[in-house]
Amino acid sequence: MIRNRKNILTILLFVTALLFLLTSCSNLPLIGKKEKKDQLPEGKTVTVEGMETVKGANPPKAESPPSKKPSSQPPSKPEKETTIASMPFRPLYSPTPSLPFFQLGFKKKVAILDFENKTTYKEQQIGEAVATKLSDKLESSQRIVAVDSTVVSEMLRREGFKFETLMDPTAMKQAHQSLGIQAFAFGTVNDLSLLSPKVSETSEDEATSATLKLEIRLMDASTGNLLKTFIGRSPIFGTRETGENSKTKAVLKAIELSLEDIFDGFLRQLDLLEWTTTVAKVEGNSLFLNAGKSSGLRIGDTLEVFEPGKEIIHPTTKFSLGWTTGQLKGVITISDLFGVDAAIGKVVQGQGFNPNDVVKSTLK
Repeated sequence: MIRNRKNILTILLFVTALLFLLTSCSNLPLIGKKEKKDQLPEGKTVTVEGMETVKGANPPKAESPPSKKPSSQPPSKPEKETTIASMPFRPLYSPTPSLPFFQLGFKKKVAILDFENKTTYKEQQIGEAVATKLSDKLESSQRIVAVDSTVVSEMLRREGFKFETLMDPTAMKQAHQSLGIQAFAFGTVNDLSLLSPKVSETSEDEATSATLKLEIRLMDASTGNLLKTFIGRSPIFGTRETGENSKTKAVLKAIELSLEDIFDGFLRQLDLLEWTTTVAKVEGNSLFLNAGKSSGLRIGDTLEVFEPGKEIIHPTTKFSLGWTTGQLKGVITISDLFGVDAAIGKVVQGQGFNPNDVVKSTLK
């Protein structure tokens, strides 16, 4: 009897334990069925200020909305948008710069005089070499017509004009009126230093480096006034030359680097001068000009013709302030280009034209 009771008690304990296990595992997900995570109970969608849109199980009360409490924190400022400033256009000046619109027009005439050699190096004509290289660089810029000093001197003498040197302001003014020259450039070569060590102990060849200083004066031909003085220096480390004629090669390299040092400023100063030319001869309705193909003129270009104007001299310093614009005489159109740098303009309107009248572009 007692044994039967023990068996019944054992069965009851087993059944009780089994029911407890089934009850505790009832919340486990079924195998093969995915449970939705973070699922909100169905309800109305509400928006809470400063928070994202959420779903709530409890619908909002029909009562009036509660009054908003003033926030203790100041409202956050909206982030500023990052803006990138546009880069302004800056003209580049280089030995052979590209031509912007204003440079595609007429070229200015610049007379290049020989430079004075103030160095102790006399094996080569340095002054003439500087004038030649400066002339080549100006021509390669496609903005300047470089005129040789010999040509200017010969043409002025043919006109019967007497002068001792083209550096004389009177000679410059005459070249401006008779030939349309707008500027003169000349200067000096100074402080030449040469370093010529042997390439090696077993070689007789020299490795020469050079450095020098160039001083260039740019003159306004219409007044004979100095526009600006430019000083260029060459670094010695960039002029090393070896072999035969190494000294001459190094000096020429030093000249090129010195010109490179001042060339951009030289061109910018020339840009400040207004392009003009002059009338060389008048025949009826045809005006022969001191500018043509080399100066950038083309058939069909329209130009204005003015009286020469008046030169204003400062009463105290006796310094020329420049020329006033004379009275407008008329308008011409280029009908023909001839010679190296000459043109014929046909009168469109106006009268009373004379040699040395000033011719300007109609583009201001």
